[in-house]
Amino acid sequence: MLEKSDNGFFMAFFTKSVFYFLFLQMQNSQLTVFSTAYFPPVSYLSQCLKEGRFLIETQETYPKQTYRNRCVITTANGLQSLTVPVRKPFGNQTRTAEIKISEADPWQRLHKRALETAYKASPFYDFYIDDLLPVFNQQYETLMTLNDRAFKLILKLLKIDLSYTYTTQYAQSSAFEADYRNTFSPKSPFQKDVFPEYYQVYAHKYPFQADLSILDLLFNEGPQGIIYLKNLANFNPDKQS
Repeated sequence: MLEKSDNGFFMAFFTKSVFYFLFLQMQNSQLTVFSTAYFPPVSYLSQCLKEGRFLIETQETYPKQTYRNRCVITTANGLQSLTVPVRKPFGNQTRTAEIKISEADPWQRLHKRALETAYKASPFYDFYIDDLLPVFNQQYETLMTLNDRAFKLILKLLKIDLSYTYTTQYAQSSAFEADYRNTFSPKSPFQKDVFPEYYQVYAHKYPFQADLSILDLLFNEGPQGIIYLKNLANFNPDKQS
């Protein structure tokens, strides 16, 4: 039998879901939807900036090997993927909102060390690292909580003003003006020539590495990063993969 608090929770969730459904109908499918992402790639932020208003999916069945729990940086040894270890409490039927972070792996310590090693010599590492460290020093139960904090911090540091909310029920692609839930993928990179080059720490060793985590742009370009994102206005993810 449900306790009173459980009844209250399910009633609130049901009410929120109904409002979300009506919200989609009222908008006449004029909203776009993105997946969540852990310190997402430059292309993701550029498209968010272009859209201005959008939804972030939480109710999909969680897919593996995506930017939802990883980002890519460049190091002295080449590209490196920083992955947040996760577990699925409901197996393959687990929704993104339900994904837990596994504490069996000291991922936060590893990510901090990787960022310091890779970007300590970058122009803006010292300027931003104190703002970023709290993200890696706090414990998180769910992936969505971590990604939400990281995303909000990036928007604040780059002075980006966006209007977005999280889905409360799953909807098919036809419900949206554009569906980017599976567009940005480390397994399907975009054409590199659409991304203008900017300074990177290891430019003396490697050719320009395009569309890395927003952290790469932040540490190398600093406040000018938002200008770079805006200059990608002609970038169309639907035509680049």
